[in-house]
Amino acid sequence: MNLSLLVLCWVALSTLLGIFFGYSSLGLTSSTAIASLVLGFLLAGVPLFLQRGSNRLETPDRRQIVAFAISIFFLVFAVREFSQAIFVVNDEVRVISPNNLGDICLHLTQINYLASGPHFWPENPIFAFDKLRYPIGVNVFNAELKLVGIDTKLGIVLFGLVGSLITLRALYLFNGSFGVAAFLFNGGLAGFLFFQTYALKDYQADVAWKSIPLALFVTQRGLLYAIPAGLLLLRHWRTTLLDRRREQGIPAWTELLLYCTMPLFHPHTFLFLSFLLLFWFLFGDPNWRTHFLRLILLSLIPATFFAYVVTGFSKTGAIGWKPDWMAGPNEAPWWFWLNNFGLFLPASLALFIYLLFPSKPLARDAKQRIRLMFFPAAAVFLACSMIKFAPWEWDNTKLFFWAYMVMMFCLWEAFLTKWHPLLRAPVIFGLFFSGFISLVGGICANPQGYGIGRGSDWRQVADATRSFNPNTVFATYPTYNHPVMVNGHRVVMGFPGHLWSHGLNYQPVEIKLVALMNSGPGWQNLTRELGVDYLFWGPLEQAAYPGSQKEWEKECRLVAGGSWGSIYDLHSFSEGDASQRAAEAAKPPGQVSPQ
Repeated sequence: MNLSLLVLCWVALSTLLGIFFGYSSLGLTSSTAIASLVLGFLLAGVPLFLQRGSNRLETPDRRQIVAFAISIFFLVFAVREFSQAIFVVNDEVRVISPNNLGDICLHLTQINYLASGPHFWPENPIFAFDKLRYPIGVNVFNAELKLVGIDTKLGIVLFGLVGSLITLRALYLFNGSFGVAAFLFNGGLAGFLFFQTYALKDYQADVAWKSIPLALFVTQRGLLYAIPAGLLLLRHWRTTLLDRRREQGIPAWTELLLYCTMPLFHPHTFLFLSFLLLFWFLFGDPNWRTHFLRLILLSLIPATFFAYVVTGFSKTGAIGWKPDWMAGPNEAPWWFWLNNFGLFLPASLALFIYLLFPSKPLARDAKQRIRLMFFPAAAVFLACSMIKFAPWEWDNTKLFFWAYMVMMFCLWEAFLTKWHPLLRAPVIFGLFFSGFISLVGGICANPQGYGIGRGSDWRQVADATRSFNPNTVFATYPTYNHPVMVNGHRVVMGFPGHLWSHGLNYQPVEIKLVALMNSGPGWQNLTRELGVDYLFWGPLEQAAYPGSQKEWEKECRLVAGGSWGSIYDLHSFSEGDASQRAAEAAKPPGQVSPQ
């Protein structure tokens, strides 16, 4: 039985069960989380155990020394980045990656919010006027782990380490050591600046095509599921359809499960896989069409539902014409592409030309198999270079990644594997040196990490707000690491950068929120317009709104207070009398019942 497949199916099934309970009257609770995890494991493990002899996932035969060395490098990276994805030093909560400052706080918010038991489909905890349109699959699974007693931070670390292991396994299954190297060391020409400065740093941090491990894998938690699941599906289709080796495929029910649940974890991966299936349906072997039709028909309802709940089908305005991707207005397009992708682009162009020519009879089938992998991947690459698929064009990287991995597989199969090692070595150096230097430099940078908050403040706010309903909305300063938000409570609006990248029109809300926090004229009416239940006033708010009159201190009931800040009940500004509120304010710091 393949352990990677077992873990992926367990995560998928446990997540589905958790969502089912979230929709039911039972809700997502500690009891239902235990049921989801146990039942998910049994539903995944029993069939795979019974089928353990019928489907074997065999790793491509590559040189053992190279495989061992690159595996060690991958594991060093994974342990370094994920064991310290979030940690605490002297009461300061830190992250090891500068790319993870905002993302880790967003995931903390979602995990803690989902664990608080909202009814599904849940509201958006970082924007009070929308549903949670986000691929929350991994965060639902982590919420279940929290509900069974695993600390949120520990759960994030554990899932990162396990996800890294199954990703390494899937990379080897898909393309051996070269596939792992392609994942770790993607890059262009930026890293060659090392020979000018001899400084070890992430040279690709300043270009569009950044290090995949540092900029994507560490920050986009859905990829911990989507990359290994997507690679296993690609390998399954390649071996069973293109290579006609059905004994090396995965069971049909796992193929269906991994494919139809992909939108819950990573819609970009689902989009790429679906385009690949469409291309093969139109231009592949006609005998494959029955298999594809069966897969699509069985996936249609669940995949469409999951795609709808995580996107709402309402952000189509984010798609637009954007030639030359992220090239600057004064940057020559040819240099932008060469600097970002380096030798990969001319090598891919050479392969494209090679594939256009007819083959000798003995090589015809092998060349056709490469065509069926390369052409759809190249089409996605070309589309991403001209069209943006999200408000932030950098998000095209999530599609570029899949096109790049498949095209690198084709380069290996068509060219590199057939060349003499003396010819292969300089090409591999040109492909991977920049990425290698950037990854090593990124891993070694700032071992102390980057602070995102004070642990004591987060704990005290968690204690003070523990009894609040999951639907409660707070007015706070909109930032990525607010203590109320990271503890899983809904806020009027979170970090504007996140809202913009999610395609949300937050500017009108921001104007009203600023007026409310400044206690401007009509602030009582603004509380109703914004749907706010409580106002949080702490150090962040004091710094952001220094001129505020803070009228709520006089007119609203103090619910909780301490060195971390104060919480006011905005429903009470027309209730009670001043003496009662003054008496409550004089009580020792701590929580007062939020009536």
